[in-house]
Amino acid sequence: MLGAYSTFIQLCFFRRSVKDASASTATLILVCALFAITSLLRFELSPDALDPVNYYSRILVVFVVFNILIYLTLVFRKRQNRYRKVLSAFVGTRTLIDLFMILILLAAPADEQLRMVLSGIVAIWRMCIVGYILKDALNVMLPTGILISIAFTIISIEIAHLSVGSPALPEEVPTSE
Repeated sequence: MLGAYSTFIQLCFFRRSVKDASASTATLILVCALFAITSLLRFELSPDALDPVNYYSRILVVFVVFNILIYLTLVFRKRQNRYRKVLSAFVGTRTLIDLFMILILLAAPADEQLRMVLSGIVAIWRMCIVGYILKDALNVMLPTGILISIAFTIISIEIAHLSVGSPALPEEVPTSE
């Protein structure tokens, strides 16, 4: 398993290929379990987290829709045999990114501006990683993989918004003048 995560770490820095990712059932189960754990930790540590049902429902819908889009794209390109490796790489690198986001939440809990900037940088990095994974899986150029990643993310978030609703936001505290 350490070998699988070594590959995921190297994928996060664009140093390995999707073909190097483990597609074993044990790896897929473990990375999905770790994804669930990191999602739980992100919710628990987030100062903006209010409604766990809404939060986890949105994560589940985004995850499922994103993976359906990846699978359909692989089928369209006649490369569906790569799906298990792509899923493993996607979820494995996502757990690493989530761990990094947890570190950001722990390191900058009080400074909302800094947390937002760092979160934005990590989101862009995550899009590039998924684009890199899709580049290998679909045999396209990196900018195309990144554009597909962005499009799939937007579609997934919009479907989650339509099916689950918008994320619960903290109520604004009125300020006295």
